[in-house]
Formats: sequence, structure tokens, C-alpha cells
Amino acid sequence: MDALTAFSVRSTASLTRRELLALGVRPRAIAAAVHADIIIRARRGVYCPASTPRHIVRALRVGGLAACTTAAESWGLWVPEQRVTEVWLPRQASRLRSPDSRRVALAHADRSRLRTHWHPLHDPRSAESWRVGRFDAVAQCLGCLPREYAIAVLDSALQTGAVGPHELTALEEVVPAGRRTWVRQADGRAGSGTESLVRLALQDAGFRVTPQASIAGVGRVDLLVGTRVVVEVNSEKWHSTPEQRAEDYRRDLELSRLGYVVVRVSYHQAVNQRQVVVAAVASAVRTSRSVRAARRHRRS
Repeated sequence: MDALTAFSVRSTASLTRRELLALGVRPRAIAAAVHADIIIRARRGVYCPASTPRHIVRALRVGGLAACTTAAESWGLWVPEQRVTEVWLPRQASRLRSPDSRRVALAHADRSRLRTHWHPLHDPRSAESWRVGRFDAVAQCLGCLPREYAIAVLDSALQTGAVGPHELTALEEVVPAGRRTWVRQADGRAGSGTESLVRLALQDAGFRVTPQASIAGVGRVDLLVGTRVVVEVNSEKWHSTPEQRAEDYRRDLELSRLGYVVVRVSYHQAVNQRQVVVAAVASAVRTSRSVRAARRHRRS
């Protein structure tokens, strides 16, 4: 068996030298695969495929497991684009290395792009040889990310099924007390993390927002504010091809024909200019004459 096939057989991103040998990979084959950049020696005796995401390699090189956003992304969850390498370490961890070089001790390394997690895992049985389990990854995100991003990760976990609704109570119990209300603000209907960011900004501004509302003749829209304003949060993945843009135009025209006001938001605006988005939606609500329906708390 060749070295790369061994990772596929085990369905893992990390194998030790002992595990590779047990699977029938010869020492020379391991050395040749490393020399050919087919696999990476993350640290002494620990290997991973060359295609392994950089943050995971860095976490393995330190000597722990990919954690928090690093693990959440590997589980298919939405995570912030700009982030550090997150690594979980057991209390007895030793011989820790720099995330950038296995020849440099962690004590002497640049840790500006690294965050370590030392608290015991809540679900250690779900951890793998290279990452923490889904529940722990989400709990760690709730424990260290800013509110909007933490809730967006949880929304993504609920939407993908990585965390079930029945686990929300358990999450509340393990996150810091001041962040437990964030769990109750999660909404598994979110289509993306950027939708969650915009939803929260609008709700914080006092608007009534329905994620993934269904409108006849149009289908599902990202966010419906009140009854007449539709907010669509664009991304390169789903709005970049000519066919996708043509469908966006069709939907916009149909929404206008039905009396809706459409506000389209770019990825950059959703992440960095949410107050501008809120102002635009507020104007659209006034234009559509649906202020009372759009407010979460109506005056008697």
C-alpha cells in the first residue's frame, strides 16, 4: 500500500508512523512520499496528506488536535474568513512545537496566529486523532468568538446537523455564563454564516426577521424583514455564474411585481458594513410602508 492510500483507508487526516507501518506502508515509501511532497511530516512521527488545510497542519505540528474554528471548518461549518490556528491540548501535553516549524519549541515560537485550548473536552469520545468532535468545536467557538460570529457558527451547526436541537441545552451548560443567551439566539434556518450576521444586526436594530422565508413564484429568500422587504445576501459561490445572475434578476423582477422591496448585500458588506445594511433596510421598510409589520416590538 502507498502512503497516501493509507489515509483514505482510515478516512483520516493524520496517521502516525507506527500506524502507516501497520497498514503495510514500507519505511522507504514513507520517506519517498515526504520527499515528493505527497505527504507532510507535521511533527516527529506524525504525518498528513499534502492537501491537508494549513491550519490543521499547524495544529498537528504543535502537538494537539485541531479545535474551535479550525475543527469547525473541517466539520463543514461556516467560520470567519480571518482567523488564527486553534489547537486543543491535554493538560499533560509536552514537547510542544511551533506551528510553523517542528524544530522550534512552542515556548520560543511566534504565537500571534495561534490560540491554545486547555480545558478538558466535553465529548472526548467524539474526538479523532487530529480534531476535536463537533460538539466541542462549537462549544469552543461559543467560548472565544465575538457574539455575531459565535452565533453564526452555531447557526451553521444546526443547519448542517452537526449539532442537533436537542443538544442546545447541553451547550448552554458548558459555555461561559455571560454567553448562554447566545445559544437561544441561534436559528438553524440560516443558509450561510453571512446571512446570520445580517439577521442578528437587523434583529439588534429592532426588526422582525424571518430567515429562508418562502414566497410563491420566487422560492426561498434569505431574509424577509416584516412582510414586504427581502434581503438577499450574495456570495461568490452561489451568485457568480451567468446562470446564477440570470436567476437573481428573474427573482428580483418577480419580487418587485409582487410588491416587495429587495435589498442585495455583498459578502464584504455583510461582514464589514452591517450598519450600512441596516440603514438601507430601514429605508426600504419606510419605502414599502411596512414599518409597523417590520418592528419586533409594536407599541400599543
